[in-house]
Amino acid sequence: MKFDIVGAGALGLLFGGELAASGEDVVFWTRSEEQARILTAEGIELGEEAGNYRVIQPDNFEAYCVDSIINRSVRQPDWLIITTKQWHVDDHLFEAVQHLCGQETRVVCFQNGTGHVEAFQAIVKDIPVYAAITTEGSRRKDARSVVRSKPGTTMIGIPARHSPHGVELLTEGKYREGFADQTAEYLTKKLILAGFPALMSKDIDRDIYRKLLINSVINPLTAIWRVPNGDLLVVSERRKILRQLCDEAVEIYRANQIACDNNMFEQIVSVCQSTSRNISSMLKDVLQGSPTEIDSINGRLIEMAHRSGLTAPGHELITSLIKGLQPQE
Repeated sequence: MKFDIVGAGALGLLFGGELAASGEDVVFWTRSEEQARILTAEGIELGEEAGNYRVIQPDNFEAYCVDSIINRSVRQPDWLIITTKQWHVDDHLFEAVQHLCGQETRVVCFQNGTGHVEAFQAIVKDIPVYAAITTEGSRRKDARSVVRSKPGTTMIGIPARHSPHGVELLTEGKYREGFADQTAEYLTKKLILAGFPALMSKDIDRDIYRKLLINSVINPLTAIWRVPNGDLLVVSERRKILRQLCDEAVEIYRANQIACDNNMFEQIVSVCQSTSRNISSMLKDVLQGSPTEIDSINGRLIEMAHRSGLTAPGHELITSLIKGLQPQE
């Protein structure tokens, strides 16, 4: 099966590297010529927290800079896997994705927040765009090296259609029928063979919004306090703020008729405990001086609050605090 990976950060290198190691036909599309050159020359180094490393030799995959897509004769993959950060999603990336997609191509969009799938679906029209969320933990050490810090589960599904205002409309039709696509079920089998526990979700929207709520509470607080996930629980004042942000998010969901569990705070605590040593992606971005995905996470909650006539003072405050930590524009 032919896989094109757009974005060679930690997640892209991890999934693409393991797929290549399992014998799949993989092409990486990187943001820089330098990274493409390094990958082509030296291969991908995949590591574990225990310190075990192995190298996926460069003859097992190809790597090119995404800027070269328009001027290159490219194949049309079976699966186009997009693992870029939200702030890398722009017209240039849309043009590249259009160039890569053929009639038989399926697109999978990994995301932390919301908005990614809708944006890509508008570009590729009738080509199915799947959403993927994962609890895999990984960190990139350099241009070619990634450490798998915590194996997790990856869920893939076709989202419901969304209204122009961002609230899902559970419609039927060919978009929903894509869930039964045997190719998508085959994808999960390929991921499992590559070492990633994966499954098809019949309600990926609920899964996405559950992850959005959890990320909106954990990620910005770890970035503000510069602590791993587990340290959010060690001080009573931190737990108090966790609870306040969770309660505010739950109220916003209910006002927008978005289903969420009654025990969301307990789920947040459980995630902090099970990923106690993890450094959140938002904290990594802040430490590296990179833009964050705050707008696609907490920003989405704020938009939903305003749309339903609510305020979101807690999420508005932490959004401003995170933006104050980002590089000057």
